[in-house]
Amino acid sequence: MYVAGMAQVSAQVILKTTDNVPANFVTNTYHFRLTEDSSYGVDRHQLSSEEVAPALVGLYDDLSGVLGNLAQTGHRIKFVDVEDPHPQYPYYEHTWGFANPINQAALPHEVCVVSSFEADIESGKNQASRRGRVFLGPISLSQCDNDGRLKATARSTIADAFHDFTGDEDNVGISGWEWCVYSRTLSEFVNVAMGHVDNAFDTQRRRGISATVRTVWTDQ
Repeated sequence: MYVAGMAQVSAQVILKTTDNVPANFVTNTYHFRLTEDSSYGVDRHQLSSEEVAPALVGLYDDLSGVLGNLAQTGHRIKFVDVEDPHPQYPYYEHTWGFANPINQAALPHEVCVVSSFEADIESGKNQASRRGRVFLGPISLSQCDNDGRLKATARSTIADAFHDFTGDEDNVGISGWEWCVYSRTLSEFVNVAMGHVDNAFDTQRRRGISATVRTVWTDQ
């Protein structure tokens, strides 16, 4: 049962592709620690809707120049309290749109860029369990260099966007929120302290779009 005070939540970001086919939509999940203040009525719903969701929208607006083949509007964020009993359902859903249209020329949808992040190193803790990743995509065709790698400008854009996202955290007052790594192995939420992105593309085969036409040949 939900009790006000401290909430540990997941936020599933669902990006709608231009074809509007749900099977092709792109999803990533983030985790947050929310500190509520019941004396002022600041609960998980208010923190999610007024602080975390706008910060996530800002993150994706900062990333928009790297992305491709996405609709401008109709994207969603679903918030779930990971400590709620199963089956779990979102306690808040946020619908949003990019500030500007997205470049429609994109690399194949299964091609993505991995933005990695992790908590501070701590003695006695397996650091591998304190790391997380976001698989960004679809990627704009313009972000691939002549060697088939991610352009340096795109790497800087991604690194700056996630750095600025950590700067949006509200952790100085009684209530607020912090971006975390959720370690299922250690059963704990730990604050994100650093991250990186390299210039090699990754592949998520499940993101590949389905064929719409087939050309057949024979030996005749």
